[in-house]
Amino acid sequence: MRVSESGKRVRNGRIRLRMQLPRWLALAVGSQACALALAPWFTGGLYLGPRPVAPDQVLNGLLWTGDFPLMGMFLVGVAVLIGLLACGWNVAMWRLPIGRVALPFALLLLWMGLSALVNGTGWYGLRRLSEWGVAFVLMLVITAIVRRGASTWTLLVALTTTATLLALRACTEYLINRLIGIPNWRVFASFFNPNLLAGYLVMSAPLTMGILLALERWGKSGQTQRAAFSLAPIQGWTALLTVALWLQLSALVLTGSRMGVVAFVGAFGVFLGLALWWMVLTRAFLSRLALVGVLLLGVVWLSLPAAQRLTPQAATQEVYSGSFRFETWKGTLRMVLANPVLGVGLGAFEWRYPRYASVGFTRLAHNSYLELASEAGIPALLLLLALGIGWLTRALQPELPPPAHSAGSPLPQPGRGGGGEGQPPFTTRHAPPFDWRPIRLGIVAGVLAGVAHNLVDSDLACFANLLTLVGLLALGLALAIDGVYTIPLSVIERRGAALVLSAGLGMSLASMGLGELYANQARYEMLVGHAPQAVEQLSIARSLDANNPDYLMDAGELYYALGRRDTAFTLMERAAQLKPSPRFWYRLGLYYEREGKINQAKMAFEHVLHIDPNNLPALLKLAQIHQQNTATTHLTPESLRYYERIIQLERSPYGQIRAVPEMVETAYGFAHLALAQHYEAQGDLARAREEYEAALAVFRAYRERTLPFNRMGRELGLYNPEREQQILMAHRRTLEGLIRLLEQAGESAQTAALRAEYAKLSDF
Repeated sequence: MRVSESGKRVRNGRIRLRMQLPRWLALAVGSQACALALAPWFTGGLYLGPRPVAPDQVLNGLLWTGDFPLMGMFLVGVAVLIGLLACGWNVAMWRLPIGRVALPFALLLLWMGLSALVNGTGWYGLRRLSEWGVAFVLMLVITAIVRRGASTWTLLVALTTTATLLALRACTEYLINRLIGIPNWRVFASFFNPNLLAGYLVMSAPLTMGILLALERWGKSGQTQRAAFSLAPIQGWTALLTVALWLQLSALVLTGSRMGVVAFVGAFGVFLGLALWWMVLTRAFLSRLALVGVLLLGVVWLSLPAAQRLTPQAATQEVYSGSFRFETWKGTLRMVLANPVLGVGLGAFEWRYPRYASVGFTRLAHNSYLELASEAGIPALLLLLALGIGWLTRALQPELPPPAHSAGSPLPQPGRGGGGEGQPPFTTRHAPPFDWRPIRLGIVAGVLAGVAHNLVDSDLACFANLLTLVGLLALGLALAIDGVYTIPLSVIERRGAALVLSAGLGMSLASMGLGELYANQARYEMLVGHAPQAVEQLSIARSLDANNPDYLMDAGELYYALGRRDTAFTLMERAAQLKPSPRFWYRLGLYYEREGKINQAKMAFEHVLHIDPNNLPALLKLAQIHQQNTATTHLTPESLRYYERIIQLERSPYGQIRAVPEMVETAYGFAHLALAQHYEAQGDLARAREEYEAALAVFRAYRERTLPFNRMGRELGLYNPEREQQILMAHRRTLEGLIRLLEQAGESAQTAALRAEYAKLSDF
């Protein structure tokens, strides 16, 4: 009897016995692979509150359109926790990440929790902490079970396959939109926006390059040694990887993300530089890269998003986007300096940032590092940087190439479903040794690309990107020289830790995910007018996730519609306390106004301005509240002050620099109209005409650019018929006032054109 080098096969005469991998290990590896593969499909969206999804579209909403990010996080988290439990029950000698990575990561989680607790961010802090907690568990499990063999290849195949399929979906999405007449479409796939998709692709493409280079070197090694080794499987796999790389880079181009392209180009330079340093480049690999580059140039030439955004003219057209990011970074930095130790609270960026902003609303800082520092303080950012530097010290450590085997020397043969120790899953007999260095380079380049892209986008706020980045970090440690260390754990220690972590994270993820599922159904029932069913679904959602402020606000609005005013206001006030966002306080003020509680409404709108001094809807409401006598167009001093404040904002960077120039803010039009009527009543016709013309320009721009967008988003609640009617009436009053002034001035030609415009508005 002879035991092979891998220790997994035994020969007894002519019978070969295969010692199967333990089932728990297969379960652990498979669950982590599923988590990494499903994360970009299930959790590429951002949580914006429950969105209405028809009951027969729930699966499509989860897998295809990203309408259930919390439910997706729950499913992905369960896969990660299954691996943790399998390891906790079976791993006696636990491989942990090196201390310079594990310790900063653990301290970062503790500091995040302290920030959420001290600042009282409640549900939103818990959600963000749960996301990072799952990522931490993923790193623990991968480093515990992954070796240079079938386990690594399982994760690599999962990452590369799902990235390629996602890229194929993105390319198909562009072709479909181009065929229906939208040639400048930027692809989303299953992500919240194109930039987050770009953040994912810049991490996956370098990894694909690393695998391609590793297989090219392996095939070349076998050809050089002239071993009894078939090159056909390798050539097939390298061809597939070449296509996969082209698809991923094509999707990256079609996102229209210039910073995504720049991040990949930087990572590509790092990859080639390290490959030259480690002397692993091959001519065949460079030829394949050249082929991919030629095909990619064709995609750039044919796709309008890339062609338009990569030309000099695009820099001028995209000045809004770049300026908006820069101003957002400055506002976030002001917030960091004002709250340097614990930040404003984990998950509280959305409603704490407006106080420091000089430009309009944004949910994210467009810079993960500034956002982390603003929410959890500068110590959290320092811990993250320490984690990254500690990881690089191991991931970049060079290693000697594998020893060459003479032709015909017997090497381990593969078992079912995978290669021998350290070999690819399609290994044949007498295969040359496999060199893992190119894959390590691909991991390093992918991580560095992700790190670079996080400088210009909040990729870590997207759970799919966070989990993918941590998965690459864990793989880098598992494959590195001295990337992990092994310690013995007693049964109580490992099983107790696994149970505590799984129970805590599992309960948090389950309550959020299942609550979101029922809350979405409640919103749908509300949309179609089924109030009793909506109450039932929302009650279940609240019982599952009692501290979610969005569910409380939705329940309050539903009870208000059913006539239960006291219960409604109790729930809405509680929601505004748990999430003191401008949006919640403004909605509460609107309901106070409907009930005739003017003083409470006024206080609610003033509280909005306390949180967000530049909030245009609140300024407009306060101006209207202070104008108590609606029979006259003369403005009170308080109303005049609020309207003039709105005009000042329009002319400031706040009004001039917008994230989406197509979204026109009609508050400026209402303010111009009120001032025009005021000046006309005072007899200042010149200033009145200027204000009427300014108001007309706003309403025309809104009707041309923003209204079609709102109509397309009717199912998402973007189209408010009552609000649209108010804007239409203001547009008509603006035309009436301007026509009146032009008739007095004897300008009949312009008057005729305005009357024609007024007649068209009458058709709506």
